[in-house]
Amino acid sequence: MKAIIPFLALVLTSCASHQSDPELAMEPEMAIHATTSQGTMTVRYVDTLTREYEWGGNKKRFKHKPRNERWYGSLGIYRPTGDSSMHAVLEEGQQHFQSLEEAQAWIKKKQNFCEYVWNKNGLVVGWKEQKRPGDGFVALHVDVWQIYISESKPTEFPVEKSNAKLKITMKK
Repeated sequence: MKAIIPFLALVLTSCASHQSDPELAMEPEMAIHATTSQGTMTVRYVDTLTREYEWGGNKKRFKHKPRNERWYGSLGIYRPTGDSSMHAVLEEGQQHFQSLEEAQAWIKKKQNFCEYVWNKNGLVVGWKEQKRPGDGFVALHVDVWQIYISESKPTEFPVEKSNAKLKITMKK
């Protein structure tokens, strides 16, 4: 019986869900300012799981959940709900591709839903606010992605017109 107890402890701990660190796009002290046709969305890093969102006179702070397994390539953080005043779908993470062309095709496909802007280092942000007719209840969608090509952040990701629409500031 004494030999069974350590064995059971080993089995139970090895079967437990292992929580790894999320693959984030943002880092401490970072704020991202993304300007699209809807205006400017600012996303601020508060702590590992918390982000503050500011747009069009609104300011909201949400705690996200880390993903336990990859969801459409991401092992980042997400929040599938808002609060009593709004619905929110918020995501942040890394997207890994084998080639530049594969990453560009992914962005093009994502832009079917909302407008994205990005910089030469492969930081990609998309956001969309919609108001329900009748009562104006807000639905907000925000994506923050860091692209990797062959396991590295790009240094010359093609930006075209998007470059001036994404700014990063670091709190001093």
